[in-house]
Amino acid sequence: MKIRPLCPLLQEKAEKELFEKSNRISSDVEAIKEWLKKQPHLQAVNPTDQWLIAFLRGNKYSLERTKEKCEMYYTLRTVVPEIFKGRDPMDPYIQDILKLGFFLPIKSCKSTDACKATITRFGASDSSKYHLLDIMKVMFMIIEILLLEDDNFVVAGMDVLFDMKGVGINILSQWTPTIAKKLIFLIEKALPVRMKSSHVIYIPPGFEAAYNLFKAFVADKIKQRFHLYGQNHDGMYDTLPRSILPKEYGGDDGSLQELIDFWKRKVESYRDWFLKEETERSNEALRPDKSKTTSNLFGVEGSFRQLDID
Repeated sequence: MKIRPLCPLLQEKAEKELFEKSNRISSDVEAIKEWLKKQPHLQAVNPTDQWLIAFLRGNKYSLERTKEKCEMYYTLRTVVPEIFKGRDPMDPYIQDILKLGFFLPIKSCKSTDACKATITRFGASDSSKYHLLDIMKVMFMIIEILLLEDDNFVVAGMDVLFDMKGVGINILSQWTPTIAKKLIFLIEKALPVRMKSSHVIYIPPGFEAAYNLFKAFVADKIKQRFHLYGQNHDGMYDTLPRSILPKEYGGDDGSLQELIDFWKRKVESYRDWFLKEETERSNEALRPDKSKTTSNLFGVEGSFRQLDID
């Protein structure tokens, strides 16, 4: 078994909140591996122990829920190619998105066992050159790295700072019901991501329509974790203290450019992994029951109009 040991405080949190039992980790991981081997449509899938432990922890060691999320994740790699194919970090277009820093996990946590904080900057560029789906592709690439590397992210969860400064018509008009459903489906049904709080600042005109669409698809407990701020967003510092934030957000820990440069290098360092993972997906032709498609998962593609933004 090749699993990174947790620090004592995170280990205590994993045992109390995720029901982790050290003497069962090996057998639980093996159980998921054996189950994967028996799935005709998942024969190309060969995840590492560290990857599987992230799914087990994200599902509080429920083997059935872990199987469901694993299966859905590798299914979506096939069914949603616009997010899960063409993920070479050295592709010039992906390089451009990385240089802009749309999604940036913060380096430090407020305590040893605290959540991982991330900054999402949809307004980093409002150029029509960048499609929301491509921004999401890079965001999920970084999330996958966190699942492999970051124990705070996996065990404690994620606090999100949504910086909406500069978000304009080019981004908001792309936020269709289909895209909203795909994004939320990925986070809720496929990836073992535990969002603990979200803080939205610099809210632009037209945001309300996009936010209402988002709320239409998420569970009530997720809605309750969203905090929207007016001109004064000092309240977010209770969860995201200045000591961990870059200077652009009134913090003391470096700059946004330093984060952008760090995550660009980090994603590039995973190039071999992303290229290998291109083939690790479901083969819907071999699925024992009815094949999964975009239509039967999300509804018919293209059946929704774009949002009307005033």
